[in-house]
Amino acid sequence: MSNDSKKFELTRKGAAALAVGALALVGAAVGATVLVEHRLHGHGHGAGEAHDHGAHDDHEEGHADAQHRGHDHGEGHGHDHGDPAGHPHGAHGDEHAGGKLRLSPAMIENAGIELLTAGPGKVAVTLRLPGEIALNAEGVAHVTPRVPGAAREVKKQLGDAVKKGDVLAVLDSRELAELQRELLAARERLTLAEASFARQETLWKEQISAEKEYLAARQAVAEARIEHRSAAQKLGAAAGAGGGKGGGYALIAPIDGTIIEKHIAVGEVLKEDTQVFVIADLSTVWVNVTVYAKDLHRVHVGQAAWVTAEGTPAPARGAVTYLGHVLDEGNRSASARVELREPDRAFRPGLFATVDVSVEEVDAPVVVSDEAIQRVDGKDVVFVQEGDAFEARPVKLGRRGAADPAGQGARVVEIAEGVAAGERYVGKNSFVLKAELGKPEAGHGHAH
Repeated sequence: MSNDSKKFELTRKGAAALAVGALALVGAAVGATVLVEHRLHGHGHGAGEAHDHGAHDDHEEGHADAQHRGHDHGEGHGHDHGDPAGHPHGAHGDEHAGGKLRLSPAMIENAGIELLTAGPGKVAVTLRLPGEIALNAEGVAHVTPRVPGAAREVKKQLGDAVKKGDVLAVLDSRELAELQRELLAARERLTLAEASFARQETLWKEQISAEKEYLAARQAVAEARIEHRSAAQKLGAAAGAGGGKGGGYALIAPIDGTIIEKHIAVGEVLKEDTQVFVIADLSTVWVNVTVYAKDLHRVHVGQAAWVTAEGTPAPARGAVTYLGHVLDEGNRSASARVELREPDRAFRPGLFATVDVSVEEVDAPVVVSDEAIQRVDGKDVVFVQEGDAFEARPVKLGRRGAADPAGQGARVVEIAEGVAAGERYVGKNSFVLKAELGKPEAGHGHAH
């Protein structure tokens, strides 16, 4: 090979080596840029601490060279994460760190957020107990036929409201027809006995017949009257006010109320112990309450109570009418009863209920709505308005209860520390602010 050829190969090899070196230098510069940018963003995920300072210094020169090539992050993207004044996130980052939020008027209106004023008020301290809504056992009537029979007609249906004396159904009864026949026979025998006695009495007075015949006629009348009275009592006991002619028998409503059970159909043969209808007076309901042993000294007959259950529109106010004297051996609790008068139909027997019994009434210097209390980072907070922002302010809670024992029973909480009288706070829908505070972008200080 000639010397010119060797020179040419050396020149090509040198150029390739120079190109590889240049690419390595550019790669190192880009890597340094990414690393420094990564650290400026705070996304090290712990890896940044693992690098020693020497490695960091080695990349600084490459980063400067990358900036010289036009890869400066601040110029290339129009914002500098290292300068809070130039980054829109930095404007509110401190406020979010302190638990503050800014919501536009539109967001406040759309979320249904209610602003209230903290101040002094009464707190009816309540004891919360579990319960179950039940029928008023004193207002329930079971309608059964007094004699067996077949249903001829059914006049009332399940859910119908009835008045005392209304005919519920009509039965045909052979037993009743037999009792009616016996009464008619006894009545005829009594009529004949009375006529015979009258004739014998006249003859005896005229001394036409013997006294013996007169006395026998009088005895027959007495026996006929007893027989007639007995037959009438049997028929009355069997049919009551529903007795009719020809074996017809009417089932009568014994009280005003609503039919809550019905077990009869036309043609059905019913025995005398069949529970045909159940009528309940729903103008009052009972709430059976469980009172644990530790709370027995706080509950007394006559105390006001508020009852809530799933699906009920608002708490219903009642009173404790009964407190048991014997504890259940299983759970060491006593039974109590709260009576609700004219409750909403949503308070249906069978529903589990929560019962708040009023045990004490106190005057508190600062009270807020119970809806205002939220839990943030394991602390009770109230969102207090400060200018155009809301601060999640930690509070120390006092006694809980109702605002007015004689009224609607709105739930309030005494504030021992954290909110002063006169401050504005979020009551209804305060959970919306808690949700906003917990969003991931809140940690970066996004303004709302």
